[in-house]
Amino acid sequence: MCPNCQAPVREGADFCTNCGAQLGPASASGGAPVTMPAPAAPPPPGPVASPFDGTGPARSGQVQRTATPPFSFDLKRLATADKIVGGASLVAFISLFLPWFGFFGYTVSGLSAHGYLTIALIVELALAGYLVLRAGWTTPPFRLPIAHAPLLLIGTGVQLLFVLIAFLQSYGFSHEIGAYLALLAALVAFGVIATATGPLPVLIGGPEVPEETAIGVTVPSP
Repeated sequence: MCPNCQAPVREGADFCTNCGAQLGPASASGGAPVTMPAPAAPPPPGPVASPFDGTGPARSGQVQRTATPPFSFDLKRLATADKIVGGASLVAFISLFLPWFGFFGYTVSGLSAHGYLTIALIVELALAGYLVLRAGWTTPPFRLPIAHAPLLLIGTGVQLLFVLIAFLQSYGFSHEIGAYLALLAALVAFGVIATATGPLPVLIGGPEVPEETAIGVTVPSP
């Protein structure tokens, strides 16, 4: 019988199978029974660090989000060519609603005479909106698949193409102020960015051209 827990044990056993007390020489000599310590309970789980609240590192494959800088409109962020393109596109936009063609006192606007000039109108709004966004951030929070200078060159080229086609399709009517104003503004917008960029940069692939150099801005040497 175990002297510790009074449980029956096999004769000659060294330990009690019930409580684990030693039944060998220590018990025979009158020593205190030895009990095996119970396993310690695991500590309670602590708070789990999250990669999104700043309490822990981000997991593999996760991208940490950065705060978007506030929008602050400043024309100084635009190059001179950008400002000319934006102003000329705004003039071309307004001219689409002015008289384009006339005949014996009867006049019609560019949009009324040629419905496809709506495409030019959308391009002009897109160019103006894009330049406003660039003037709002030193580093835009978005990245386009095409560089800044080729984007302006394509946009002003499309604008000029539709305005020129509409100007030539007068159907025998005389041209009015709106037609001349739209053609002049489209030519200025395309001409200033075409002359400022120099050789057309490669749109997809190839060596990159710095934006400051591509729009004719002199970069100060360090």
